[in-house]
Amino acid sequence: MMKRAETFLANCPGERILLCDDPRPELIRAMQEAREIVLFTGRTSAAACGALADVQEAAKAAGCEVRHFDAISPEPDLETVRSMTEFLRSGAPGAPVFAAGGGSVLDAAKAALLACNTGRDASGFFGVNVRTKEAVPGDGGMPRIFAIPTTSGTGSEATPYSNIVDRRLEVKKLIKEEQIIPGHACLVPRYTETMARHVTLATGCDALAHLMEGFLNTGADGHDLHANSWAKRGIELVVENLKRALAGDADARRKMAIASALGGMTIRFKSTGLPHLCSFSWFGRIEHGIAAIMLLPESWRYYLGNPAVAERTMELAGIFRGETPEEIITSFRSFLTELGVPRKLNEFPDLSRELMEKTARSAGENRMKLELAPRPVPVEQSREILTGILSKSYGD
Repeated sequence: MMKRAETFLANCPGERILLCDDPRPELIRAMQEAREIVLFTGRTSAAACGALADVQEAAKAAGCEVRHFDAISPEPDLETVRSMTEFLRSGAPGAPVFAAGGGSVLDAAKAALLACNTGRDASGFFGVNVRTKEAVPGDGGMPRIFAIPTTSGTGSEATPYSNIVDRRLEVKKLIKEEQIIPGHACLVPRYTETMARHVTLATGCDALAHLMEGFLNTGADGHDLHANSWAKRGIELVVENLKRALAGDADARRKMAIASALGGMTIRFKSTGLPHLCSFSWFGRIEHGIAAIMLLPESWRYYLGNPAVAERTMELAGIFRGETPEEIITSFRSFLTELGVPRKLNEFPDLSRELMEKTARSAGENRMKLELAPRPVPVEQSREILTGILSKSYGD
């Protein structure tokens, strides 16, 4: 018998992820020892969906003040994170930090709290576990945010990742840091009901990309015992529910909230691959989830050169139709078409052949990501291989 979707959240190691209709009791418990809390949100979404009011009511019940910062844009940059860091430093030391919003809000809050607690600029943490490697044994670690996602896609409530834009270079950079995984998270499906249809689609596709890329990453199978079961159950939930969520079905939105968290839990241990690598800096041109999911079919076809990926692909035969790996990929692409995902990247006016060529060159410089792909990409062949994937995805 299939486990209830909610039970999969119980295996998230170390942190507490709670699915609830009313987060206020959990919020009050987290606020009880505080004189004030800090709340980070975007400009309008937290107010529109009801998350802001819930946090404010919980704070009133707990007898603490709320210091609210709401100037976080959809693509937060280093300057925004610096402003957030100064906001944290100007208040009561050690005040609990809550973040209510989409992945951008959660990511920015993670980076700001990291910077505040180390006394350093967030730019110094780009890379992998910079702070963790420097930590002194027994220092007790650092405070972590309480995450309240209002979209169902990034899974940031469960990940060690923070994506921040460096405007000077016009690129998005990644902080991967075990010490920024949120300590608590509340998944409140009704918050997602105010998302526009295109946001529901893009965030749902982002969740699906995380789940699929993690599931296909056979080289990382040994990193966590549960990750493949999280991924496969999450894929099932998206296939069963995203189309219904686009039509406004409340139960489907609940299932998508769970799928998003499962995606975050998966990529914490099994990293994303070439679709995320190639689309990483297309921000402002195309929604991230749409870009990643559109790059997946051709990346997947490349991965099939690894027999382990071909075998793993056949484990999805009960979700997507097909008796061969190629047929399953075709069925997957048909599912995306049913959702309304364009077939080719050339349908987006801000994407060009020149950008595809530039992406193949720049992405090919990320040796670590190339080596960790489900079918590793030899550095000396990276431009040729990535150009082939991007050209076919673009429509050439």
